[in-house]
Amino acid sequence: MSAKIWLIDEDLSLREALSFLLKAMEYEVADFAAPAAFDRAAAQQHAVHGCLLLDAGRQTKGGLAWLAEQEARFPLLPVIIMTDDASVEACRHAAGDSAFGVFAKPLDIEPLLDTIRLAMQESEQRMAAVR
Repeated sequence: MSAKIWLIDEDLSLREALSFLLKAMEYEVADFAAPAAFDRAAAQQHAVHGCLLLDAGRQTKGGLAWLAEQEARFPLLPVIIMTDDASVEACRHAAGDSAFGVFAKPLDIEPLLDTIRLAMQESEQRMAAVR
């Protein structure tokens, strides 16, 4: 199974735009409106790897609360947090060591793409370490 970018954000237009861009760059992308939908898809996979773009979110169960509960389930998956909050530092602090990167919306796409590339490499290294 190839590495995949897993995208969780309730904003459909953001999911569509990011998915389009990442697929044009030949990444495999799966997008979800909520963490629960990702959980259902991940349950069907043997080993979830690649990277996770996660909206910090305030609707239903926020992304950071979900991450705190679930991160141990996905050790091969670096997590990049996207936030609407004014304080990226506050979000980074809340995510602790769980976040591979934190980006404020609107997203600065070039640094985000660089971080995605690094996260995908990190995931491959984690996969190699457990083989």
